[in-house]
Amino acid sequence: MPISETGNRRTREAGFSLVELLAVLAILSLMVGAVVMNLPQPRADADRASETLTVRLNAFLDEGAIAGEMRALGVDADGLVLFRHDGLAWQRAETMPWPENLSVRIDVAGEPLTPGEAAEPALLFEPYGLVPDFALTLRGSEARYVLSADERGRVQRVADR
Repeated sequence: MPISETGNRRTREAGFSLVELLAVLAILSLMVGAVVMNLPQPRADADRASETLTVRLNAFLDEGAIAGEMRALGVDADGLVLFRHDGLAWQRAETMPWPENLSVRIDVAGEPLTPGEAAEPALLFEPYGLVPDFALTLRGSEARYVLSADERGRVQRVADR
């Protein structure tokens, strides 16, 4: 056996065996698989659009309650129109464009609301939380979501798959 310059016996070169490398690769592939399996699924267009509409409508109604103003919704060819009443007249606050690749239907007290040339306030929301009976339905290829008012005057979203 060769002896090194320091007088110690020379050991074999240190390194990893093939079995050790394969074990490490197996552990890494299991970890990557666990991470990939726990990634969130891509959200459908109808899901994303209905959640955005719900949040925006509730924020709009909350702002009206804080300011003590009446709020309203209307529809036109471009999208859903949000109105605020300044005490004298209705003012157009915002237009939320219709989501692409989705069909949208609004029913007020069971009757469909059809878009006109110019939007007019059709759904009136009182500042103290009274919300009319309505259903805004967003339908995509994978699911259908219905936005409606609950008993507290909030807009809620229900998935109807």
